[in-house]
Order: sequence, then C-alpha cells, then structure tokens
Amino acid sequence: MDKNFFIALGAALLFYAGYSYFFPAQKPPMPAQSAQAIARQQAAAPSSAAAAVKPVTEVPAAPQPETVYTIETKNADIVLTTKGAAVKDFIYKDIIEPVDLASYGTQGYFSTLPDINFTRVEDKTADIAFKAQIAPGLEFRKNYHFDKDGGINALEFQLVNATARDLDVSNLNLKIGPGLATVKSEQSENEANWRAVCAVSESGKKLLVVNKITDKHMSKPQKLDEDCLNWQWAGIDNRYFLAAIIPQQGWTAKAGALSFSEEFAYNKDSFFGLFGQKAVHGPKLSIALPSVVPAKSTLSYSADFYIGPKDYKYLETLPYGLDRSVQFGFFKQFGQWARGLLEWLYGITHNYGWAIVIMTLLIQTAMFPLTYKQLKSSIVMQKISPEMKRIQERYKQDPAAQQRETMALYKKYGANPFTGCLPLFIQLPIFFALFNALRTSWELHGAPFIFWISDLSAKDPYYVLPVAMGAMMFIQQKLTMPDIGKDNPSMAAMKYMPIFMTVLFLNFPAGLTLYWFVSNCISFAINIVLKKKLAKQFA
Repeated sequence: MDKNFFIALGAALLFYAGYSYFFPAQKPPMPAQSAQAIARQQAAAPSSAAAAVKPVTEVPAAPQPETVYTIETKNADIVLTTKGAAVKDFIYKDIIEPVDLASYGTQGYFSTLPDINFTRVEDKTADIAFKAQIAPGLEFRKNYHFDKDGGINALEFQLVNATARDLDVSNLNLKIGPGLATVKSEQSENEANWRAVCAVSESGKKLLVVNKITDKHMSKPQKLDEDCLNWQWAGIDNRYFLAAIIPQQGWTAKAGALSFSEEFAYNKDSFFGLFGQKAVHGPKLSIALPSVVPAKSTLSYSADFYIGPKDYKYLETLPYGLDRSVQFGFFKQFGQWARGLLEWLYGITHNYGWAIVIMTLLIQTAMFPLTYKQLKSSIVMQKISPEMKRIQERYKQDPAAQQRETMALYKKYGANPFTGCLPLFIQLPIFFALFNALRTSWELHGAPFIFWISDLSAKDPYYVLPVAMGAMMFIQQKLTMPDIGKDNPSMAAMKYMPIFMTVLFLNFPAGLTLYWFVSNCISFAINIVLKKKLAKQFA
C-alpha cells in the first residue's frame, strides 16, 4: 500500500465530505417560534397573579416611519433603526470589500418588538438609547454601547412598570438572524457554513464546547436542555464571521429561552439560473428575555454582544471564549500547531502563499520515514504477489493451510501487509487538521499570493490550481500505479479519482488547493526516487 492509496482514500473521504458541503439538504422553513418553545417559556415564567400583557400585539394602528442612525467604529459602520431598536445594518470594513453582515431578513439584529417604533432618547451613558411604550403603564428602554475597536459591545435593558400589578411580558424576546452575510467571493458556500450555536461549559472540560442548534432541538426539548444547559453565549456564525449574545447581569441563560427557526434570507439562482431562483432560508435565534416585571418597579438586565470576524488570534484576547467558534475539527491540537507554523513562516516570507508552500515541504519532510516504510511494504507485497496467488490457488479448498502458508511467506520476506496501513492512519489526522486549519484561517482572508491569486481564502478565479492538481494526480497515478484495477476490479474506480478531486477542489479556497497541489508534487518526486531505490534493493 503506497502513498497513492493514502491520496485515494483521503480523496474519497473528501469527495463525500465535499458533496454534503456543497449540496446541503434543504430544509423547509420553520415557524418563527415553535409551540414547544412557547410552552417552555410559559412554563418557565413565575406562576403568580401577574396580568398577561402581550406587547407584541400593541402595534400602533398607523405605523410610524422608521428613523435610522449610524455609529462609526474602527472596523464597522453600524446602522440602527427605531423599528424594534435593532441593528439594521452592520457594515464591516473588510479587507476585501465592505460587507453588511446583518443584511438578511427585515427585523434587524438584536431586535425586540420589531413592529413597534421606538424613540431615540438622550443618554450620556450610552452611545445610543431608545425607549417605547409597549403596553399601558409599561415602558421599555434599550441602550447600546459599542466598542470603538470592534471588540465586545454591550446592551442594557430596562422595563419600567408604572402600574400597581405585576406584568407578564413572556412574549418579549431578542432576535439574531436569519443567517449571517459574508463577502461576495464566499457567498456561494455561505449557506453550507452558517449555523446557530450555543456555547456551554461541560463538566471535566476546561474550554467551552460549542454545539449547533437545529430544528431537532425544538421538537425535543430534552435535547436542547442537554446541549445548551446554562449556555454562556449563543448566536449565528459562518466560515469567517460571528454574531453572538452573552447574557450578563440579571439574566439567567436557560436552555428553554432559546428558540430556533429557519427563515427566508435571500433568493439565489437555481443551477446557474436555468431553473429560475430558489429561496434560501437561514438560521435564526429568538432568545426569551426575563418575563415578569413587578408592580411599581424597574427590571434591569444587560448583555454583551459581538459582531465581527472569527479572527482566532484576536478572539483569544477577548473574554467569553468566543475563539471556540473557530472550527478546527476533531484534531484540534494538530490544527492549532499548523496555524502556529503558518504564522511563523509568514513572519519570514511575508506572503501566506509561500508560507503554505514551505509548510507543505516541512510536513512532507517530517513524514518521510512513514512514506519510506509505506513504499517499502508496498514493493515487498508486489514482489511476493505471484507466490501468494499460487498459494491461494493451491489451497483453495483448505483455508487453514492457505493462511499458514501465507504467514510463512510473509515471514520469509519480512513482509507485513499492515505495515503499509499504519502510516496511512497516522497521516490522516494530520491531513484533516491541515484541511480545517487552512479553511478557517482568518489570516488567509484577502491574503494575496502571486499573479492571479489575490485572495487565498477564495477559489482560484481561473481554476489553474485545481486543474494543475488534477493533472499532477493523473500523471502520478499513471507512473506509479499503471495497472490500477487490472488485478483488483474493486479498485478500478480509483482511476477516476483525479477527476473527482479536480471537480471537488474547483470551489475550494486557493490556499487549501495550493497546499494539496504542492503536497502532490512533493509526494510524486519522493515516490519516483524511493521506488527506484527500493526496487533495486528487493530485486
């Protein structure tokens, strides 16, 4: 079993992963709030003699026109609307192009009561403040504080009850989504990447665990309780961006407060526009706010929030473990090492493309002993293959004797079929760790390489790298495995793997394709040299 088998197996795994990645199952839109979620919220509300107040229904008969206000920070222009006192647009000043992260949907991010037109009020303690009379004798105030450097922002809420009775406002909630936008070069894959998540602290684990929230959690409250119990933060993310809410003073983050739905985000061309357009639905979170306001009192609570890039190094400097939103996959430690190595090489080359090339060379060098052992085992197995066939034919009716003679043959030549497999299983974790590390690396976002490749996080605009990669795989296969499938028909499909891989990598980030192309080139050279050397040794 030589290096090509590793490539084929890795390619097969990538093929199936890529299919689900680019063609995710389309799910029908869900109602904004499921019956189970409403039941949980009602059950969580104190069972006092509180009068039921439904502020959502207290919409003015003649809707007032909205007013928008813009607040500028170092990294974003933030447009707030009086409708629901929400973030209508969050225009992040991305290195590639400005992108409105909150462009989907009509209610805005962090919206509460989107049908009510709030009034802006002066408040020296906030960057911008709103208030609204949401029911007779009940005033709702909402203050925003924005970090000028693009870090952690803050929200403050106040419910002022001027009546002589407790008021139940269990329908009051905060909305995030649907979906989260990204730059145009990553738009085609955004639908497959965005998700609703909750971050929890699990027993025995030092770091937060980020769990994906789906419609299954709405139909199975016990699963929601298991995955989001006492959540630390929740929100929507995609490949490179995150919008998260972090409950603070006076707000208990119960799992039952989270409600997931899928709502219309935008229309996109169906099969290059040949079948018109189809609706894309994105994940949306509704988070129930504290529900009972005591008589003649003010209920105050707050939350921090973050909207911006999933820059791992920067998120590590922030509180709340937001860096856990960066997905390294199962082999997280390998991925972090790869990212650290990439950063170190960038400090030398000042070009992430060349840093990837050098990193690939270093990894192949480190794995050379495994490659040598794999090729050695492959050549020995090829040498004894005729004798193995004779043993199988001679002892066709006697499996015990066939096994005994086969083991004797292995012992005679020092062969072990499992020796070729062991390096494969050692290298697979490294490959998948690199795959995730390069795919999620914010540093590659907008990073140029050479000539036509101006963004290593986006696909090669002219498909030069994936086609070159496929051609190299084809040449390597022809020279190192010319008779593939001839003696073993079950392996015949492998000869089409270069085509599968080329198609798969067409829309992959250029940085990842560059790594795989260079890795194939180096692997090809090693294979040619070692096979000649080992062939002479075992002649």
